[in-house]
Formats: sequence, structure tokens, C-alpha cells
Amino acid sequence: MSGVALRDRVLGFWREVDWRVALMLGPRHRFTDAQWARLATLPAMSASVAAAIWINIIGSGLFQIWAVDRFIPGTPWQGLLAIFLANHGLGVMQLSMLRQLWRRPTMKRLYLTSSLYALVWIAAILGFHAWQASALLDKALARALLLMLMLGMMLGALALWVLACWRNEYCAQWLREQDRQAEALDLARRLATAQIQPHFLFNSLAALQHWVQVKDDRAAPLLSSLTGYLRATLPLFDRPLLSVAEESEAARRYLEVMQARLGERLRFRLDISPDAARAQLPPGVLLTLVENAVEHGVQPCLEGGEITIRATLDDRAGLCLQVLDNGHGPAAGLDFSQDSATAATQGGLGLRNTLQRLRQAFGERASLQLRSLDEGGCAAEVRIQPA
Repeated sequence: MSGVALRDRVLGFWREVDWRVALMLGPRHRFTDAQWARLATLPAMSASVAAAIWINIIGSGLFQIWAVDRFIPGTPWQGLLAIFLANHGLGVMQLSMLRQLWRRPTMKRLYLTSSLYALVWIAAILGFHAWQASALLDKALARALLLMLMLGMMLGALALWVLACWRNEYCAQWLREQDRQAEALDLARRLATAQIQPHFLFNSLAALQHWVQVKDDRAAPLLSSLTGYLRATLPLFDRPLLSVAEESEAARRYLEVMQARLGERLRFRLDISPDAARAQLPPGVLLTLVENAVEHGVQPCLEGGEITIRATLDDRAGLCLQVLDNGHGPAAGLDFSQDSATAATQGGLGLRNTLQRLRQAFGERASLQLRSLDEGGCAAEVRIQPA
């Protein structure tokens, strides 16, 4: 490595180091109330971390007993027991303080905890001197015990500062990661929404252009339906959730456009209960299911078909949204799970994206199923259980 490269690396390292953290001068990040509310969702100190602390406390106590017995032979067992119990008493207090700093690693809380720790330290030393006088301990033993006590408390104080600085940095990094993930999810949502059947618009505009050129009477209704569709789908790009009523309006406009193109081959009806109309969905979920029903259920049939959109809301079962068609039914072996590598080739990519958006919004409470109807056709069913 050349001298210039080494110098640049050293200077780069020097510029990257935050000496407030390196010298453990205290937590450097301050969080707003909104950020603290988000940080409250982080898990508390795990049992594994608590167990590690207890292992260190017990190990420290055993080491102190060994050291006293090794360098001061003949130490009475009462003295060794006192060392062990004192070590564990301080360990319990330190663990409680560490839990407080784990939840809120702020400079103010660290200073308050350190001040309390210093008071306990002073009280422990004064108590030790009083106990030494009453127990008439050997001076050499007393000095060794006091040294062990002070060493243990110094290590405990150091642990408080190290944990507070590290946890503060971790919380700040976690918030940054959450913000980046939220931005990525929002971008993915917008991209998924923008990808909703773009060829539908091209085909509709091509049909409209042709009908205008030949002065077909169907041009005006198609233009009106297409305008209504575009107006109804504008909220898809701006909001994370839409009501079922808004989603069903976009689906109805889409079906009107397709009905203008397909004529009597396409029939549809909507059955949306008033309670279900107010429920929330990620944008484009219903529209994707309706587009699938038209493309795979109605268009392949020479005689056309009928599509039914049904939505109900129950206090126990939650929201149930169904898109039914009387076509040939779903493809055999269709897999649209998130880990499916064949979703695109099987025609399930849109369904997989829909399931992913549902899971992002509602977690495991949301489900999407595709099943065959006894009388023929397909049912796409979205369920969202109550929180």
C-alpha cells in the first residue's frame, strides 16, 4: 500500500469516527415523541441478553471468591459468602438499570442512572466500612474486599455507559432502516399500481380511435366510461389505502369500458353491503381481481360470461370480498405464493402482487384464495380478519 493510499485511509477513518461515541461521552441521538412511539414497538431486553448478564454476574462473583481465597489464604467462609452476595445484589441493581436504559437510551436517563449508581456506590462503601468495624475483619482482607467491591462497581458503571451509547446508536440505525423500508414499500406499491393492466388502456384507446374514425355510435359511451375509469383510478397513486366503495367504483368503470368493447358478451353486477363499503383495502386489489376475471374467465368463452362483485363485513369474520365469474375456472396447479418461481408463467403474478400488498397492509390477518365453483367458474376471495 502506498503512502498516499494509507494516508487517505487513515484520514477517511478519522473523519468517519464520531468521538462522542468512541470516547463514550453519552448517547448522541435525540428522538421525537413520534420516533419514541415507533421505538416502543421494539422488543424488550431478551431472555438471552438477561441470561448473558447473569452469567457474567455469577462468573464475576466466583472470580472474586477465588481471588480473595487465593491471595488471602484462610479467609473465613462468611467473608467469601458476603463477597458473593454483595456481588449479586449489585448485579440485580445493575440489571434493573440496564433494562431502563435499554428502553430509553437517552443522555438524561443515563445521567440520572449514573447519579443513582454513584449514590449506591457511596452507600455500599460506607456500609462496608461499618460492617468491617463491627465484624473486626483483618485489614488485609478488608482492603481486598473493598478493592473487589470498587472494581465490580467500576465495571458496572462502564457497562451502563457502553450499553446506553450502543443502544442509542442501534435505535437511530433501526429508525433509518425502517424509513428506508417504508420508502421501498411505497415505491413498490406505486410501481405495482402503475402496472395494473397497461395494455387495457392501449387496447381501449385503439378501439376508441377506430370507432371515432368509422363514426361508430359506441365511441361516445366508451369515451365516457374510459374518462370515468381514469378519474376513479387517480387515487390509486396517492393513497396507501382506499375504501371498498372507491375500489368498487374503479372496478365498475373498468367493467363499463370492457362492456363497451365486448358488448353482450360481458355482464356484471355489484353487491356491496354498506358496512363493507367503508372497509379499507390497498389500492388496486379489487381491480386486479376483476381484470383477472375478465381476462381468464369471460374473454376465453365465446358466449362471454358474468362477473359478480360481492363484499360483506362481519364483526367476527371481518371483511369478505369476492369476485365471481362463470368461466372455465382457475388454471390447475396455479401457485401465486410469494416464494413461487412459476407465478408469472402460470398467470399468477398479479395475484402474487395482490397478496403481497394485502400482507404489507394487514399482516397475517389478510388472505387471498382462488377456488373453483360447483356450478362452474372461479371465485377469487379476499378475507381480512378483525384486528
